[in-house]
Amino acid sequence: MNTKAIWRILLTILVSLSLFSVFLSLGKVSSILMDPMMTAQDLIDQAPSLDLGGVILQQPSSTLLVFLLGLVTAWVGIPYLKAKGFVNRWLGINFIVWGLGAWTAGLSYQAFGAALKCVSNEPCSWTNGVELFYMILTVYSINALLVAYSGFTADPVKTRLQRFALISILSYSLFQGIGMLYPVQFLLSYEFMLIFLATNLILMMSISYRRKSHALHAKLWRTWLLFLGVNAAYFVALFAGYALPLYESTGIWFNENDVLHILLLGWMLLWVTYVKPVDFNKAF
Repeated sequence: MNTKAIWRILLTILVSLSLFSVFLSLGKVSSILMDPMMTAQDLIDQAPSLDLGGVILQQPSSTLLVFLLGLVTAWVGIPYLKAKGFVNRWLGINFIVWGLGAWTAGLSYQAFGAALKCVSNEPCSWTNGVELFYMILTVYSINALLVAYSGFTADPVKTRLQRFALISILSYSLFQGIGMLYPVQFLLSYEFMLIFLATNLILMMSISYRRKSHALHAKLWRTWLLFLGVNAAYFVALFAGYALPLYESTGIWFNENDVLHILLLGWMLLWVTYVKPVDFNKAF
């Protein structure tokens, strides 16, 4: 990647982060309330928690799980980042940013949700800046992965994929900004982020599908099919709505996020053992 392309990426990230900061400060995120409405104590009471000298750590098991996922995901990226080659380098960036996103998500979805959503705003807000920043990091991560995949192609497709990644980052920042300003809950949701990133996944899967006669791309194709299964399992668990009844009847806390995080842990470990940091530049 030439110097111009690197500067374009850095400028895109800078613009995206600036937009995020401006929209968050001007927006009305705190006006979107939980449904049903909750106080901080309501939110704490609906799941296990620990009092750490006046600091409430919510969902201790889920917090441990998501932080472990973040650590493992970042660790998965290190051998790729150290390996030679364009694709390896961007795979490493993807996994490290993905891991940072998981840690960021855990701060609000699990560990300190009541403090971040409720203390200065009761009844509690539905989301907050920490969760929204996690989504931005996820968009950066998946687009870094798309840039890595561009290394499997030749110009002009390679250049188009890289430009698409930059446009994707800026577009998501604008959609998310609209969601903050008006506000529009769906545009700030995890579900919208997945729908938005579906195009990236389709592009990457199609590249591997067309090249699956090559052993590496056959592995990548199967790995992406498993990734779809992981996300499908999350939505099955979400719509099943079993978490609160299970906790109330047995005292066991295990919700849809735990399902997702355990399966993602398995998927990350599969990736790093199944798809080695080989010379990806020969994977045409």
